[in-house]
Amino acid sequence: MRKEEQQRLLTILNEGIETGATADAGGIVRCPISDYTCPTLLAEEQRIFFRDTPLLMGLSTDLPENDSYWSDTETGLPILMVRDDTGTFHAFANTCRHRGTQVVADGRGTNNRFSCPFHAWTYSNKGDLIAVNKESSFGHVEKKEHGLVELPSAEKYGMLWVRPTPGDPIDVDQCLGGLADDMEHWNLPGHGYTGSQVLHADINWKLAIDTFGENYHFDVLHRETLSKEIHGNLQTNDIFDLNYRMVFAYHHFKEIVANVPEQSNWPFRSMTLCVYFIYPNAILLVDPYSVDVLRMFPDNDQPGKSRTAQSFYIVPEAEEHFQDGGEACAQRFAGFNQVVMEEDYLVGESTQRGALSGANTHLVFGRNEPALHHYHNAHRRGLGKPLLEVETA
Repeated sequence: MRKEEQQRLLTILNEGIETGATADAGGIVRCPISDYTCPTLLAEEQRIFFRDTPLLMGLSTDLPENDSYWSDTETGLPILMVRDDTGTFHAFANTCRHRGTQVVADGRGTNNRFSCPFHAWTYSNKGDLIAVNKESSFGHVEKKEHGLVELPSAEKYGMLWVRPTPGDPIDVDQCLGGLADDMEHWNLPGHGYTGSQVLHADINWKLAIDTFGENYHFDVLHRETLSKEIHGNLQTNDIFDLNYRMVFAYHHFKEIVANVPEQSNWPFRSMTLCVYFIYPNAILLVDPYSVDVLRMFPDNDQPGKSRTAQSFYIVPEAEEHFQDGGEACAQRFAGFNQVVMEEDYLVGESTQRGALSGANTHLVFGRNEPALHHYHNAHRRGLGKPLLEVETA
């Protein structure tokens, strides 16, 4: 993010604190309840968003060294991500070419070869089949034709991308839609992986994303938590093709302004929380000391259930405090869960029950909730469906 862009955003937030103004979408939109409840729509979303679309999986430090690996099934498909002995990032369908068993159990580690737990067919971390157990008894297998199926993958700006279905290469810059400057600015490769968790909730996966779409609710739902740290109902509004960025202001914002006369010297990261929507299903949070990657997924074929896979990364100055994913990391996740699980998702479950009740046909997104307008229209664009229209009257 260029310095002039930082200053533009800080000016907007500073004026918003003084005047009470926030981002304005120009009107309200109405989102059909069926977007959260329709099984047919969910099946279409699973195919288009979670099979055919490149997905942000995490950051480069998820694979911190050569021969490290990360096995993940949160997309609904088993995916094996590796950094080979040359440092190159690869992704494979984590299924044995013999009987389709998951070769590597979910988790992380270091290894340059992987043996299937069913019959011990063994693969290199470049996907090559290198050994067939008792091959003389099994019969001849052309090993070069039976390697792990490689998936399109890319690593750029410290981000790891995978498309769960074989196909064309991934163009990260195209995926980011203009956010490359931001991602490069944050020095994501310098943020150490610290820990992960998966949150299960009885809410639609898009409702989980909606949670991170506005801070209009902070002074109400989060009055004892986030509202004490961040100004509610104050955000910026910037669209990057299918992606989105909004910036919040911490309460110490004005204190810094008062003590640092020159705006060009205002420490942007210390004053703000940046919230990015990375199409189609990720939220990336950048606070003064850390980055969170949140990936929202449907829970199988159930429109009213979802999983949120969260990974936490920290700046080098804080690594010693959070080393080995110990108590500090556990406390960080506990604080996050207090807000997200016990406040946001709890209310979201109420919303999901309300959606099933038939009481409403639509939800209403306010003019001060522009990110929600964008999230839902980005998904509609991906599905080739009519966009939600802004009502200005």
